[in-house]
Amino acid sequence: MYLRPPDKWKTYLLQEGIEDIGLPPEVSNYLRRQNQTYGPVSNKHLTWIGTLIKAVQSSAWFDAGIYQTIVEDIVGLDAFPRTPEGEEAWSKSLEFFKEWYINHSGARGLPTIGDVKALKKTARKLLKKLNAPDKAIKQLESYLDYRMSRGTNSLQHIYAPIMQLLAEDPAYYDELREEIVASRKPPGSHLRVASDIARDVMSSPAKAEDQVIHEFDNGYFWYDVRSHACDFEGKKMGHCGRGEQGQLYSLRVGEGRRNIKPMITLEFADGVIYQIKAKANAAPKEDMYPYIDWFIENMGVKMIEEKGSHSSDGIGFAEMLGYLKEKHPDVKFGVAWITEATELLEQYAPSFDSDSQTSQEVEWPSMGSLAVSFAVKHQVYWPVKDIIVDEDTTRLRYEIRQYAENIVEDTLYPNPRVVSADVFARGVQDSKTAMLRIELEWMDYFEPDDPDYEEDVAEALARLEAYLGEMEEVSAYLVSSTEAPEGADFDYNGFWEGVKKSLEELGVYRDVAGEEDEQTKRDRAEEAGQQRLPFQESKIFESWRKIIK
Repeated sequence: MYLRPPDKWKTYLLQEGIEDIGLPPEVSNYLRRQNQTYGPVSNKHLTWIGTLIKAVQSSAWFDAGIYQTIVEDIVGLDAFPRTPEGEEAWSKSLEFFKEWYINHSGARGLPTIGDVKALKKTARKLLKKLNAPDKAIKQLESYLDYRMSRGTNSLQHIYAPIMQLLAEDPAYYDELREEIVASRKPPGSHLRVASDIARDVMSSPAKAEDQVIHEFDNGYFWYDVRSHACDFEGKKMGHCGRGEQGQLYSLRVGEGRRNIKPMITLEFADGVIYQIKAKANAAPKEDMYPYIDWFIENMGVKMIEEKGSHSSDGIGFAEMLGYLKEKHPDVKFGVAWITEATELLEQYAPSFDSDSQTSQEVEWPSMGSLAVSFAVKHQVYWPVKDIIVDEDTTRLRYEIRQYAENIVEDTLYPNPRVVSADVFARGVQDSKTAMLRIELEWMDYFEPDDPDYEEDVAEALARLEAYLGEMEEVSAYLVSSTEAPEGADFDYNGFWEGVKKSLEELGVYRDVAGEEDEQTKRDRAEEAGQQRLPFQESKIFESWRKIIK
C-alpha cells in the first residue's frame, strides 16, 4: 500500500498500486512512464497489467547471453582473489549461476520476472558469503535490474494495445478478464490473450448510430462509411477497401466492436452504384439480394455500373445483375453485355466436342474486363526421322511451320493460327518413332464499343453467336474420323496429307506403316525358309565370306 497524492495535492488516497505487487521498482517506474505514452489507464488497470507481465515466462528476462555476461564479465574468475580460496569461491559462484540457468531454461520452463528478482536477492547473499568484492555484487544487481527493464520493454508491443484500449474505454476491463478465464490458458499466456483481444477490438471501429442509414429487423444494417476508403472494411472483407469514384457503404451485422461483420461493400455516388462486392471481391449471394434491393429503392439509384477490378466471379455477377435488372426496370445497367454474353457461352459450352488433341478455352466477361475470348486448340502429329530432333535443325523446323501456314489457308476454313511446330524424340510421344507436332488455334475476341449503347451490345452479341456456331462445327470436324466431302471448306485430311507431302520433300517424313508392311513381308519370307537378310546386305555378307576363306 502507498499514499498517492491526487492532482490537486490537497489530500492523500490510500490505494494499492503497481509498486505493491512485487515488481522491481525499476520495472514499476518504467510501466508508469509507458502508461503516460499509451494510456493513461487507471491505477487499478495498470496494476492488473503489471500482474499479467509478472506472470509471463520468457527468455527476455534471462537467456544464454545474460548468463554468459554474468559468469564471464561480472562475477568471473577475475572478480575473486587469485588464491586457492578465491578460486574455490569462483567455482561455487559459477556452479550456482549455471544450475540456476539450467533450471530456468529449456524443458524446465522459462523464468518469470519474479524469478530474476529472487535470483538478485539469493545471488547477493551467496556472493557476500563467498567474500566477493562489493563492486562485483553491485554491478550484478545493477545488471539484473537493467535486464528486467529491458525484458519489460521487449513486451511493449503486447501490453501497449491493452493500455490503449482501457484508456479509450475502461469498461473493457471486465470483458478482458472474462475472456482470459474462458481461454483456459496458463497464467504465463494471459498477457498475450488480453493483447490479442485488445488488438481485435481496436481494429474494429465502434458503430456510430448517426452513420446507420437503415437497420433491418434481423439486425443487418446499411452503414455510411463517410469515406472512399476504410481499412476495417478492407481487412474484414479481404479486398482493397477503397472506391475510385464514390463513397463506401457497408452492409453489416452484429453489435459491439468485436462482433460487427461487414457483408457487402458498395461504392455509390450521385445516383450511380459503381461496385457491389462481397468478400474477396466475389459477387454477393442470392440471400443478400433483398438488402441491395432496399438500397436501390431508397437511395435514389439511377444506374448500376459495376467497374471494380480483381473480379473473377463473372457468373456470380451476371446472375446478380440479371436479377437486379428484372427487379428494377427503371434503373439503367451499364453491363448488360456481361449477362447476355455469359448466357451465350453457357448455351454453347455443352455442345463442343473435345478429345485428347482438341480443347476449348474461354475468357469470361467480368467487372474487371468486359472482353470475351473463345479459343479452339488442336494438336496434329506426323512421324518423322530421328534427324529432325537434332539441335541443328532449327531452320528445318521453321520451314515446316511456314509450309503448314500455307497449307492451312487452302484446306482449313475458318483459318487457324499455326502456334508452333515442335519435335519429340522417339519414346516421348510414340514408342516407335520421333514425332512432329503442329499446334493450331482458332481464337477471337469480342467486346462492344460502348457497353451502355444497346446497338453496340447487340452487334457484339451477334458476332459472338456466329463465331461460337463456327467453332462448334470446327470442334466436330477435329474430333471426327469422317473424311470431309469433296470441295469442303474444312478439309482436315487434306491439311494432314499436305504437311506429309512437305515432309517427304524435305526428306524427314518416316513411313512407319510402310516399314511395318515390309517387316511383315520379311517375316513371312523367313517362315517360308527364305533368307531374311535384304538383298544388298546379303551381297556384302557373301563378299566378306570370300575374303575370310
